Amino acid sequence: MRQFENDCRAGELTRPHPLRRSGRGRGIIMAFLIVFISFTAVVGQQRMGQRQEGISRIHDAKMAYIADRLRLKPAQSPGFNAVYDEYEREIRATRQLYVGKYVNGRPQDADEAGSLKYIDDNLDYQQAIIDLKRKYNDHFLKIISPQQLAELYKAERDFRQILLKQLNKRKGNMGGRFR
Repeated sequence: MRQFENDCRAGELTRPHPLRRSGRGRGIIMAFLIVFISFTAVVGQQRMGQRQEGISRIHDAKMAYIADRLRLKPAQSPGFNAVYDEYEREIRATRQLYVGKYVNGRPQDADEAGSLKYIDDNLDYQQAIIDLKRKYNDHFLKIISPQQLAELYKAERDFRQILLKQLNKRKGNMGGRFR
């Protein structure tokens, strides 16, 4: 043992760390990290999948509700659904542009200039939505009657109210915030 200590001091012999001897320590750590990252990715995908499934179910219910309210004829449904999906995509994109600006801040906490900017942006958003509705009126009127188009906008508002009531009811039982 004394010879080993003398050799170590002289730098001639060093005892390797047990985990570094064959690189197994790094391999174990890497394997653990890979498993951990994979697990979190799978959990994230499951949550995203559940969210997408919920959004899809709401969309299907909305489309059924609107089709019923408009009393769409079988010949009208395919064309209406295609135009409505495109219309919804543009509405959603416009909303995301606007909401994205104010996701981290509250307008009531802003200074005077920030509040004025919020007001202008909100008016711009509302105008953009009106412009989209005007644009899509022509598309919808090629497929449905003016009476059905008038009922479409009312049916959208009614469905939104029904959905919010359902969410409030469910969240109320769990202490939700959609009030």
